[in-house]
This record gives sequence, structure tokens and C-alpha cells, in this order.
Amino acid sequence: MKRYFIAGIFCLAMPMIAMAQAEQEAMPEMSPEHMEMMQAWQAAATPGEAHARLAEQVGSWKAKVESWSVPGIEPTVNESTVERKISLDGRVIEEHWSGNMMGMTFVGHGRTGFDNVKAEYWSTWTDNMSTGVMMFTGNYDEANDRYEFTGSYVDPVTKETISTRNVSARPDSDQEMMEMYETRNGEEFMTMRITLTRQ
Repeated sequence: MKRYFIAGIFCLAMPMIAMAQAEQEAMPEMSPEHMEMMQAWQAAATPGEAHARLAEQVGSWKAKVESWSVPGIEPTVNESTVERKISLDGRVIEEHWSGNMMGMTFVGHGRTGFDNVKAEYWSTWTDNMSTGVMMFTGNYDEANDRYEFTGSYVDPVTKETISTRNVSARPDSDQEMMEMYETRNGEEFMTMRITLTRQ
């Protein structure tokens, strides 16, 4: 009885094995160029150390926002709450800000990722005080444990393109300091300092 059972299993399995072999033989052998292309795409799409570093920012934060419209004056101080989460299977960190700015309700959304192909960070920012999007690119300075991003925006009053530079560092896992600079008339000055504390 056992012998017949094994023979039956063998008879059922043989057609499936034959089909699998036929499918494998029907598939064209991948050329070295095709293999290289597939590996390049896989490397471009795979999250790595840079993405894991961004994921350390996930959580709830409280932000103290100091801002200067011109150098040398006392800053305007506001507060916001910040929620950060990781999306796209570890590829992008999203942050949602809510608070007050200049006596008005403030809401802002940011997205930051790392482009494996260009080997650089990228970041976008939108909020309810404009209708445009700000775009930045940057790098991580491992020696000083800080990020530095550069970008630009168009001043709604003068219509001039203003160069910007943002620097952020974390003294520890629960603190973050962000400084934002603008260059006007050839001179750079700090326009905003944000102190974040993890909640």
C-alpha cells in the first residue's frame, strides 16, 4: 500500500516538475548588461544607512520657533507641535507641524529622503502661508553630526530668488536645533532658529 501511495505521489509530481523545467528553459538567459541594470535599479530603490538615520527622528516633538525679519532685532517667538513618521517602507520621513505664526494658525508639511543615485539628501516644505513649494538638497556631516541643506525661494514682495541654508544638529536623541539662514544683498543672516524637544 505504501509503495502504491509513493508511486502515486511521484506520478502527480512529474508533470509539475516538467512544467517548471519547461518554463525555466523558455526564459531567456539574462545578459550581463541586463543583470547590471537590474542591480543598479535595486541599489537605487533599497533604503540604507542614510534612511535609517532619518528614521531616528520619528515621534512627537515640541518646537520653539524664534524668527528674525531683519538682523539685530529681538526675535518673534512661537510654538508648534511636530509629528514625524516614516513612509514608503522606510524611504521618506514626513513631518506635520501645527501651531501659531504671527498671530495666525500655522500648518506645515515637510518630506525628507535620501537619493541613493545622487548620494544626497532632499527635502520639500509646504505650509498655509504660501502656495508654493520649497525644495532643498543637502548632506550629512558625520564628523559634526549635523545636516546642511541649501535651497531657494522667491520673495513674494520683491520677486527675487532668495538663497537659503538650513543647518540642523541633535545634541542627543531627544533634542534638535535647526538654524535657517538667508542671503540678501550678498550677506547671510539667520532668519529662524527652531529648538525641538521630543515629547
